[in-house]
Amino acid sequence: MSSKKLILLTGATGHIGFRTLLVALRTNYAVRVAIRKPEQEAKILNAPSIQPYHSSLSFTLVPDMAAPGAFTSAIKDVTYVIHVASPIPLKPDVKAQLGEGKSFREVLYDPAVKGTLEVLRAAAKQEGVKRVVITASGNILACTVGIPNCAPTDIRPCPSDEEADAVTSPGQAYKESKILAVTAALKFMREEERGFDVVIACPGYVQGAHELAGSVEELRTSTSQATVDIATGTDLGMPPLAPPLHNQIWVEDVARAHVEALESGNVKANDVLVLSGNGKHSASWEEVAKLVTEQFQKEVKDGVLKPKMDQKGFSMPFDGTGTQEKLGFEFAPASTWVKETVEQYLQLREKEAA
Repeated sequence: MSSKKLILLTGATGHIGFRTLLVALRTNYAVRVAIRKPEQEAKILNAPSIQPYHSSLSFTLVPDMAAPGAFTSAIKDVTYVIHVASPIPLKPDVKAQLGEGKSFREVLYDPAVKGTLEVLRAAAKQEGVKRVVITASGNILACTVGIPNCAPTDIRPCPSDEEADAVTSPGQAYKESKILAVTAALKFMREEERGFDVVIACPGYVQGAHELAGSVEELRTSTSQATVDIATGTDLGMPPLAPPLHNQIWVEDVARAHVEALESGNVKANDVLVLSGNGKHSASWEEVAKLVTEQFQKEVKDGVLKPKMDQKGFSMPFDGTGTQEKLGFEFAPASTWVKETVEQYLQLREKEAA
């Protein structure tokens, strides 16, 4: 492992995080995965796609990423950090905490902000760290709140504590947690001495298979729930996005962008990477339903899939063109992530029926 540059990765059991781990290993990095629970190590190691890379993979236990000094030992000998981990309303543990009456600040805001700052504080104290890539969201972009004449990569104003605490829906609270975390990170970078820079990744509506999902229910806890719902005739409108966005992007492209951003000469300090399949690669949910019909004709004929043709949605004015040019690759069209997502759904459905 010593001959490979070492990445510290958080959030590796999640949808974006696991695919980012796989892409990083395929790209010949060594990866140290920060996990919150010991059993997550076996879950990752047992994944079929990870089998060729065990020698380049290690783990560090960080039970509470928001705790002071959480990453002090995890950061040792690291060259790059990819910080994906953040509370998401779709996850069962987050739903449970909110159901117990805990506030959005306790469950979403503070963990997102404090976890991000702990990563940066650790990196600032570790000589040799060159870059930290932070996974944010397309929801932090100025275009999402209608700011006139904004550039595609402009970040919207951060809410005040009063505004954030007045939020009533988990979906909106998730969006607020992302802008609060990014604002805190950029403030840290302006005010603290450090030898590294930061890049902000802003994914749209991420679709595609999640290898660690062992059941249909688990697959539905990722944002790929949307594609599964369209394929099975279910009306969308689930948290955190209602009505559903059209600004989808393949999870492989999101992962690749995170990894490419580590050493690309075109990616500079404080760059904001807009990761959304806009323009010719954007797809309405009606188009997604048509793709399901075309790609899975037998399953549709047999009634296993019932594509929903009349699902309405809307498209944010995300523009990922500059990011594609910067990174040197085009984001995949909808046909790619529709096929991958629905194939996994069918495999999991068959497994559960056996």
